[in-house]
Amino acid sequence: MISIVIPLYNEAENAALYPEKLFPIVESIGQLYNETCEFVLVDDGSRDATLEVLYELQKTHGNVIVVPHGVNKGMGAAVKTGFAHSSGNLIITMDSDLTYRPEDIDKLLAAYKETGADCISASPYRGKDLANEITSPFRFFISKSVNFLYKILLRNDITCVSAIFRLYKKEALEGMTFESNNFEIDAEIISKLILNGKTVKEIGVKLYVREFGESKLNVKKEVINNLKILSKIFKSQYLKKKWG
Repeated sequence: MISIVIPLYNEAENAALYPEKLFPIVESIGQLYNETCEFVLVDDGSRDATLEVLYELQKTHGNVIVVPHGVNKGMGAAVKTGFAHSSGNLIITMDSDLTYRPEDIDKLLAAYKETGADCISASPYRGKDLANEITSPFRFFISKSVNFLYKILLRNDITCVSAIFRLYKKEALEGMTFESNNFEIDAEIISKLILNGKTVKEIGVKLYVREFGESKLNVKKEVINNLKILSKIFKSQYLKKKWG
């Protein structure tokens, strides 16, 4: 089984599109690989109608699991909640706004079937024109700079540590503890996988802009949080200290 984990915060308009733009696409891809799918939708204390929309989806789709936080805890906390409620041996994490398209799940699964890697991670920087819709020069510069630092410290040819669009073997995550409660969760997960000798395969996938709502990313806050993770990687990798 494949568990599709999606954290949501004030995404009612996007969630309402799932019966058309998410569920049938993912289920048809799953059939190609002889896999059943479940959708673990974590509402992170939304203040709009997101939770109501999710409960309606749960009524009409037997493979939808809705997990409410009640209060906003952060995207990282929602991802961890999704992991805890997943039944699949494979877990795929996605943005709620579908800026990574559901049809590209086929690319994740194809790479997994080919390599058997513990993690298949998407990157808009591993291929030509995949990041064209990142129109902010400042955001692009910050992203490339932070990713370069991860690449150096992890001694790994990774180009994007922040992409949520990933496939994980559930068994590869077992026994690991993740501290991050915000957007830097993806960087922490992939760093710990690499540092623990797990196999990570990165593939090029196009990143699109959202159609509805606004991004919740606070660039300044996440730069600071990523610098904290980088310092922990340095201590773990070069000073042989435990992560912490």
